[in-house]
Amino acid sequence: MESAINFFNKLKQKVDEYSTSEIEVFHTAFQKNQWFTLEEIHRMLNAISNRYLDSDSLRTWLSQYNLTQITKIKTIAIISAGNIPLVSFQDLLCVLVCGYKAQVKLSEKDTVLYHWIKDLIQDCDPSIASRIEFTERIHDYDAVIATGSDLAANHFKHYFQKKPNIIRGHRNSIAILNGDETEFDFIELGKDIFYYYGLGCRNVSKIYVPFNYDFSPLLKTLDSHYSYVRNHTKFQNNYDFQLAISLINPVHFLQGETILFIENTQLGSPLATIHFEYYLDEEDLKHKIAEHANKLQCIVSNKNLDFILVTPFGTSQLPGLLDYPDEMDIMNFLISLQQEYVD
Repeated sequence: MESAINFFNKLKQKVDEYSTSEIEVFHTAFQKNQWFTLEEIHRMLNAISNRYLDSDSLRTWLSQYNLTQITKIKTIAIISAGNIPLVSFQDLLCVLVCGYKAQVKLSEKDTVLYHWIKDLIQDCDPSIASRIEFTERIHDYDAVIATGSDLAANHFKHYFQKKPNIIRGHRNSIAILNGDETEFDFIELGKDIFYYYGLGCRNVSKIYVPFNYDFSPLLKTLDSHYSYVRNHTKFQNNYDFQLAISLINPVHFLQGETILFIENTQLGSPLATIHFEYYLDEEDLKHKIAEHANKLQCIVSNKNLDFILVTPFGTSQLPGLLDYPDEMDIMNFLISLQQEYVD
């Protein structure tokens, strides 16, 4: 365990060197994917450093698993999404900490940063870097961790049905408001909405509010503190398009300068919009959330609820090592591969 922690501590130091700097590789990543602005790349690097590579956090995390069970080296195919920078880093970290080989099929939207991270790993420990292979076509693998849209996930489930797998489709995150929120709460909620321009599955795409909720303070705060999104051409184009659609269609919506709130029962909302739905009381809220339970990644609120786990405002994009996507424990899955799998 300690050797792994020492390695990741070295990697953390490397990542920290670049977490506030401008280097050519970051500009190249932006040129290939204009959602990957310098600010969002820095944001992800800081999250990786503080949440995944911290020595104390790693030690606490690894103490929950019996790594001595691992005696056979396995090859794990990782099929990565490209919606936010380095979105599959946790998958890669788990594979490496188990001593396995990672065969990674990258999204064309995010290739530059992964190759750069591998170079950092090479500087820290060439033997670990040698266990990472980037490939267009996965081959000779023992298990699969794949992330993509619902359509892609259905394809993955069929294609990889004879291999041990973790298949993740699309999920959304929601916020629950109660009318007692402060301006600080709204600022923090803005992080959950706007970080990575709302493209992550942990970004809030819908809010639940009590009847007669006054949206004015929320819209005012978001417009004041997150006006930078208007400077992003693609985000602004989406905003303009969704505003035009909302004006034409008979929908109830509220217009802010940075975001549109549209009354809609669906979880997923188009970019530059947030869906909202009213609830009568906690029992009604419980029923509404239960309808979407298997499609939720994260629920943020400033109030604890008896019937479901909530995340504080402003922290949805700061998952820890134990905050596994879709609540599928990657480490338990990887360790279980030591048992022979029969088709």
